[in-house]
Amino acid sequence: MRKRLYLSLLAVVTVILAGTIGFSLMLGLSPLDAFYFTIVTISTVGYGEIYPTTAESKVFASFIIIVGLGSITVFLETAVEDVLRKSIKEAIGEPEVEKPSENHYVVCGYGDLGEVVIEELARLGGKFIVIDRNEEAIKELLKKGVPAMQGDACKEETLIEAGIRNAKGIAAIFDDDMKNIFVLITAKSINPKLHAVARANHMETVDKMYKIGVDLVISPEVEGGRMIAKALVKPDILKVIDRMVLTKDVDVVQFYVGHESKLEGKTIKSARIEEETGVKVAAITKRGEVEVMPDSDVLLEEGDVLLLIGNKEKLREFHKKFIKKGFEG
Repeated sequence: MRKRLYLSLLAVVTVILAGTIGFSLMLGLSPLDAFYFTIVTISTVGYGEIYPTTAESKVFASFIIIVGLGSITVFLETAVEDVLRKSIKEAIGEPEVEKPSENHYVVCGYGDLGEVVIEELARLGGKFIVIDRNEEAIKELLKKGVPAMQGDACKEETLIEAGIRNAKGIAAIFDDDMKNIFVLITAKSINPKLHAVARANHMETVDKMYKIGVDLVISPEVEGGRMIAKALVKPDILKVIDRMVLTKDVDVVQFYVGHESKLEGKTIKSARIEEETGVKVAAITKRGEVEVMPDSDVLLEEGDVLLLIGNKEKLREFHKKFIKKGFEG
């Protein structure tokens, strides 16, 4: 709506500018008289002391009238439509919530899982918008001030309206695997750089999702089943994991050891990571191999990825200490 309003206003300004220049050249008018004559022409109030005198100026005046009236009509219609839309939303109690425009996440599908996803995104400070066809669910989200829109996430125009071109990532979490696949194919065709996460409700669709370029596939049912089994066999381990995942003041983040890091060439022990910052190294990925609870004597090299656990303050202290100057932020 806003884009349409700006384009129609630009058209009106362009017509006035073109008319001013054209009439100034054709009729030998001063810029002020040419501007006045253009306004009179567009408004069709009738000519007075100035009027077209040549065939060329009459044709040009006719063109200005047609294009000018059309541009002004579109502009006024758009402006009135925008005002009415906002008034109707206020009258029926549906608030206007600003949609994120860039570096945000698009969450396709809302329900029990979607509620957890957006709650966690909000906690982590990520900008996001929810797409779902359920009108009541979208109304409830808007009332809470959550950016959301009703629509079919499988349609290209819906994803574009949600800002998919400038989005950072997308999550397709419908309980229909084929719908999730179609959503992500459409999204990736618009923005190939998107980080895409999909919900898989059936194991046989996991490989298909990875083949279409999904970065990460999560099956809540399968993972939940595995966790329940581990809770029965190894309850102590699950208690630790539960604390890590569900404690709201604790975050789990990845840290890439690269040329901007002060950790390259050091061991976990020599760097004194936990002693200096209070952050724990839960795992390390080295040359594609994952080592959980790594030995403190392991040498950190460029390309290694550390899985760190700590609250926001401790993680901030970690970055401050182990990122070289000039690479902060």
